[in-house]
Amino acid sequence: MNEMRWALLRENAKKPAFRDAAESLRRAAEEAAQLPLDIQDGEHGNWGHYYYCPDDAARLSFDLRRPLEHPCPVCGKVWTGEPFNGAWVSLRHSGIGTGIKKIAFASRMEDSRDAWRALVKDALLQYAAHYDSFEVHGDIPYNGPGKLFAQTLDEAHWIIDLVLAYRCIEDKLDEEARRAIREGLFRPCAAFLIAHKESQLHNHAVLITSAIAMLGVVLGDDAVRQAGLEGEYGLLDQLDRGVLPGGFWYEGAFTYHYYAFDSVLYYCMLVEYTDWELHYHPAFRCMFDFPLNFILPDGSLPRLNDASSVSSLFTYVPFYELAYGWYGEQRYVEVLRRAYGLAQEPVLKGERFSTVPRNTLHALLYGCDLEGKPHGNSSLAMMMATSYSSSGSGLTKLVLPSGAHLLVKISPFGGEHDHMDRLGLSFGIDAKPIFEDIGTTAYGVPMHYAWYKHTYSHNTVCLNGQDQPPVDAERIAFQNETWGSWVVSEADWRKRDYHLKNNITLPEAMCPWDEQAYRGAVVRRLNVLHEQYLIDVMAVQLPDEREIEVLYHMSGDLMAEAGDWRPSSEPLSRLAPELFENKRSKPLLPSDMLVWSIGGEHVFHAVWSSEATVLYTARTPDNPPTKRRTTVVERAKASGTLVMINVFGYGNQVQPEGLQLKVEADSEGWLLQLWNSHFCHEYGVSRELLLRSAAHG
Repeated sequence: MNEMRWALLRENAKKPAFRDAAESLRRAAEEAAQLPLDIQDGEHGNWGHYYYCPDDAARLSFDLRRPLEHPCPVCGKVWTGEPFNGAWVSLRHSGIGTGIKKIAFASRMEDSRDAWRALVKDALLQYAAHYDSFEVHGDIPYNGPGKLFAQTLDEAHWIIDLVLAYRCIEDKLDEEARRAIREGLFRPCAAFLIAHKESQLHNHAVLITSAIAMLGVVLGDDAVRQAGLEGEYGLLDQLDRGVLPGGFWYEGAFTYHYYAFDSVLYYCMLVEYTDWELHYHPAFRCMFDFPLNFILPDGSLPRLNDASSVSSLFTYVPFYELAYGWYGEQRYVEVLRRAYGLAQEPVLKGERFSTVPRNTLHALLYGCDLEGKPHGNSSLAMMMATSYSSSGSGLTKLVLPSGAHLLVKISPFGGEHDHMDRLGLSFGIDAKPIFEDIGTTAYGVPMHYAWYKHTYSHNTVCLNGQDQPPVDAERIAFQNETWGSWVVSEADWRKRDYHLKNNITLPEAMCPWDEQAYRGAVVRRLNVLHEQYLIDVMAVQLPDEREIEVLYHMSGDLMAEAGDWRPSSEPLSRLAPELFENKRSKPLLPSDMLVWSIGGEHVFHAVWSSEATVLYTARTPDNPPTKRRTTVVERAKASGTLVMINVFGYGNQVQPEGLQLKVEADSEGWLLQLWNSHFCHEYGVSRELLLRSAAHG
């Protein structure tokens, strides 16, 4: 950031296209200017994830006037004591850091605001005066400690904001103030962060090394900058090895993809127009582009692994202000125009995301006039409407013009934030989920470890009721057809290594899987997405007898019930029995057809198994955990090869009569016949579970 960037900030702030952004920054600065500073010796923050109601997972209501009382907005209970008081301290200082950054940038937008610069200076000097008094502390599982905060990660977040604030006013400070801030705050913080760098590939390590490198820049200390950038697990190593071929951050959640990317972008902003520019690193455009291929028909990005909320691409629109400012490519214009409501037509008929105002700091710093730019739906619309399988990560999206979409989690093991659900599925129509990956809740909520992080809470296969051990799933085949798309994926536990083994830290408590339950197992999954139905063929190959469970967590209620369902006391997995309410079971019969009511429509569900199978249903936690969805478990015992075939009928030609499924097996493979009064379709599946042929009529 230099005078060229400040000049564009001031120039944009005067333009009508950026009126909202300028007003938003001005308002944020005015509000932040009212925050009481009064920073004291020995302040002691705790983990922000503790600031949630343990009963219903709602975020507690933060009030600067009530440091010792923390009410839940859902149940009304007021929580007191630790860890809530300490979490309140962390949230307060995070807010101060963000606020000071906003004030500092606003003072660059309006150069006459001497009072704003004085506030930034005062805050930085107060932190410099007290930083040495903050004691190293923190017992958050699997995280390094902090000083003001309870983890190294939060310390890095906070200091990044303060570094950016300092850079905004640095040329307005006298040498005494600059020295006091650098030596009282930045240098000891750099030393602390360097001492607690993580020796692994991880989003935390990206944040921490970005902060160290930024501190090195403002300190003018090349050794500190290099400590952040260089060496094993430095920032450059994180980008080189943590970003998978194709551009996805290895932890396998779009939220963490952007989260890790964010701090790197701030480093890039800081070192613009210097010899240290980094935004031409080959990983960058790939990281901008990868999510564009996985936008779902309703505009959302899939929830995977430790994603705690539903987000759309528009949540991350500030990133694409930078992308267009740096690279000037048409697809980034399309993202921005659509996000800000400037595009003329919706991308797909099922699109439901709302436009967002152009009111971010990134727009002021990097934005251009989008009205005068060429536009059209071609590139982004094509990405949204086209099935895509990443050659690097393997993650695969099948999508049809009707808005039906399937995501198949073909991916490497994602480390600490993984959910041990290789080959997991998420299936929906437009914005309506049929069965989906629901991510997780706040990490301080007990249900995070009790339910969401386990294989059994996902739409995949489970052996002996145990979690899947780490394995890298592989895409075997992928094809677009005139009538739809299909993909074959595989998880092979005969392979003992995985891509990031020895480059990530997995404490014993984060390893709940059972190696023996999966030893020697190979699972192949064939998925066929057609306008009228989804075919899901699962083949499980085992060296000896195991209990096999194929799981679907339906976003609706079971309606028509084939045969007699009876209450069941059989345990489902090794997880706590209270997670499974209203358990029922019945033997699977050839004539069975399950009918689900989902979003006011029926979904017909046919099941076929090569071995005797028992069906179970139960009500299990949704997200948030106060909600429930219906889990169906298809359980069989087998050695050798078990084949389980599920077909979900949902299209117009399936309503209201449903469909019939017949499976014939021979030495060549399996012939699937699907029919009703409107169609009769056949699919041949070879013994290798690759799609062999299809006839439609």
